Amino acid sequence: MNGTTIGMAVAVVVLAGLAYLRGGLVAVGQGIILGGQTLLSVSFLLVVAFATAGLIQALLSKEVVGRWMGKEAGWKGLLVGGIAGALIPGGPYVYYPLAATFLVSGADIGSVITFIVAKNLWTLSRLPMEIALVGIKITAVRYIVTFLFPILMGVLANMFFAGATVKIRHWIKEQMKQKEAGN
Repeated sequence: MNGTTIGMAVAVVVLAGLAYLRGGLVAVGQGIILGGQTLLSVSFLLVVAFATAGLIQALLSKEVVGRWMGKEAGWKGLLVGGIAGALIPGGPYVYYPLAATFLVSGADIGSVITFIVAKNLWTLSRLPMEIALVGIKITAVRYIVTFLFPILMGVLANMFFAGATVKIRHWIKEQMKQKEAGN
């Protein structure tokens, strides 16, 4: 059991205690039922997201990922990360496994950070809803104001955390091995 799992277990115990104090066993039961419903609603998406990440990892060689998103890719890697982030549909259950796959497959930290930030700021799949809800003017201003932000974050990540890429890559691989082993 890793630290994250222990931390989440502690959070569950604390939250269950608070729910009990607030509403008794009924509140605790409601929380567990709501959590279970959320699990059921995203379980297929999780399976598909992790299958996609695994297939991408199996299909893309480290040389290809390195050429397009690795250290030697330079600015091209940041642009590829940004475009991929803007185009990938889905929420964190989809893009975080992909980000981990990119990193393990040879992408540098800057390209991966650009991918994650672009996914959150430039997502084209939410563009129609955003225009419908807040209008084209506010949407355009938001895209203009945030346009350089993902690339800037990637550059900063490369400047300050490039040395940590190998450690992070190793940690992700270890997490994957533990999950495969059933721990």
